[in-house]
Amino acid sequence: MANFKEIAIQDLYAAPYRHCFGCGPDNEQGWHIKSYWHGAEVLAHYTPRPEYTGGVPENLYGGLLAAILDCHGTAAAAAFYHVAQGFQLGVEPLLRCVTASLTVNYRKPTPMGQELELFARCTNIEGRKVNLELGVRIGDVQYCDGAMLAVRVKE
Repeated sequence: MANFKEIAIQDLYAAPYRHCFGCGPDNEQGWHIKSYWHGAEVLAHYTPRPEYTGGVPENLYGGLLAAILDCHGTAAAAAFYHVAQGFQLGVEPLLRCVTASLTVNYRKPTPMGQELELFARCTNIEGRKVNLELGVRIGDVQYCDGAMLAVRVKE
């Protein structure tokens, strides 16, 4: 796989795909999740704001975990698909993906006030479908994992 760390995958989205609340660079009110190549994984770092607490004090709201994995996963899927088609990131327009299914397994409560590392690995590409393993960790501790099926948007 290519190693492309200099620019966020989301910053390569074409104009119609840059408005997502979670990761769209053109959404002024959004979270601005940024995903980068790192070896065989695509990684992102995100520190949730205090209001994203869950029902248990000092722990993150699980819905936020699913939302940030959704944004990170579709960016990773787009990059994996793009490279698998023989394109170079940052050269040809990025082929965008959307979520077909997302499963999140919450392994332990995720603490507030810490930077989260989101990761994604491609397990299979078949036609326009991209399968990923993904999750959230802090240091060596993994708090959730899951799987995504993303589909490349038809141009």
